[in-house]
This record gives sequence, C-alpha cells and structure tokens, in this order.
Amino acid sequence: MRTLFGRVAAEDQGVDYTWFRNNDYDPPFLHVIDQADHEVLVAWREQTAAEWPNSGSSGVEMMSMLSGLIMSAGLSRIVQCGHYVGFSTLVLGFICRKMNRKKFLYTVDLDPKPSAYTQEWVNRASLNDDIKIAVRDSADPQNVIEAIEHLGGPPQLVYIDSSHQYEHTMQELNLWWGALPPGGLIVMDDISQWAAEYDRTGLGGSHRAALEFCQTTAANSVLINGNFGRATTNPMIYTDVCGFGLLQKPY
Repeated sequence: MRTLFGRVAAEDQGVDYTWFRNNDYDPPFLHVIDQADHEVLVAWREQTAAEWPNSGSSGVEMMSMLSGLIMSAGLSRIVQCGHYVGFSTLVLGFICRKMNRKKFLYTVDLDPKPSAYTQEWVNRASLNDDIKIAVRDSADPQNVIEAIEHLGGPPQLVYIDSSHQYEHTMQELNLWWGALPPGGLIVMDDISQWAAEYDRTGLGGSHRAALEFCQTTAANSVLINGNFGRATTNPMIYTDVCGFGLLQKPY
C-alpha cells in the first residue's frame, strides 16, 4: 500500500528514490507517521530536489532497520552523527513524536549550510523543542555533554552516518562508545566494502573502522553486507549495497 510520500517518491526519477520504483509497497516507518508529516516530507523533497540535487539521504533499508529498532525497543534518547539536509532527522522526529517521546534527538553535523537547512525543516515540522541540532565535528567530546543535557541522560542509541573516513569514524566510535550505558547501541551506515570508496583518504572508510572496532571492542555486533563489494556477483538478500552495522555495549 502506498502512502502520500510513497506515491510521490515512486514517481521521482532521482537516485535517492530507486527503492520506491522497485517495490509496490511502502516501508513500515512511512505507515506510522501522520498525514501532516507526510506532507512535510513531500514539501521537503520538492524543495530539496531543487536546491540540493544530491540529498545524501539515508536509504529506505537503513531507515526501516533503524526505525524498527527504535520503535520495538521504545527508545527515547538518540544521537545522530551526520544529518546533512535532514531527511533522516525528520523521519526520526516524526517516529519519536508518534511514540510520545520528548527531547529525543541530538543531531550533529560539521557543515553549517545544510545544518541551517535542516533546522528550517525541523522548525517547520514543529520538532524544534525535541530535536537539538549542533554544528560541530561529531567526534568532538563537547557533543557528549550537550547530548546528555538535551536528552536528559546518556544516549541509548547512536546513529553514525557522517564523514565515512576511517580515522574520523574510529574517533566517533571511541567517543560515543564511552558515552553509552551498558546495553547501549551504535548503528552504522556505509559499512560495506562497496561503501569504503566513500573515504576520500583511501584508508578503508567506515568499513575498515567497523571491522576493527568490532574485533577489538564491540564483540556483540553484526555487520550486514559488510563484505559486499563491486566484485560481488551473488544476488543481494538485504538490498542495501552500503550495509548495516549494529554494535551493542556489553551489560
């Protein structure tokens, strides 16, 4: 069944919406949110397509996994590293509002221009009291102080989708792992071999960082599509070439 945003996305020829053209149904997170929130997403899409040709949005697969985890566990304290122009921030905001959560998201990005754009849409969606947007390096320890203050406690889940560079991702992992309580979660985007190409330093990106961190620190972890690369010939089961990482801090 198609939602309002799903119908619009299925007609969009942009690369960000390929999933909607390949499937005749919408993911659960779009069925959860209200009609008014769908209208905000449609307006966001129209303006963003004109002003930001490459929105860098988190994919449908990632948002499905992430939203399902948040809703099923009833989480209320979330940190996002890398929001860019705000699609995932809005979706997370709409979902948490539907869950009757307050002050549920602290999101940080280094780039001031897309952060200002995201702030405009957060304001338009009436989420500004519940979402704190910071313009700063996501590996800066000051974020932990501000996040705990905004969320009212340590983050239960940290979503990392920022620079995709190996050294910076390792810094993020070490910082936020220390901020998590026992049982806390880190979700990582772009952990596949294919996505390692996003690292402009050529050091292996989030893929290498995830592998090394899991081997040395996060034994309770799963990296879906971690070994998917350009040379992979087997058909995909989980259809996100960028992969999905889930790390849990031991109790």
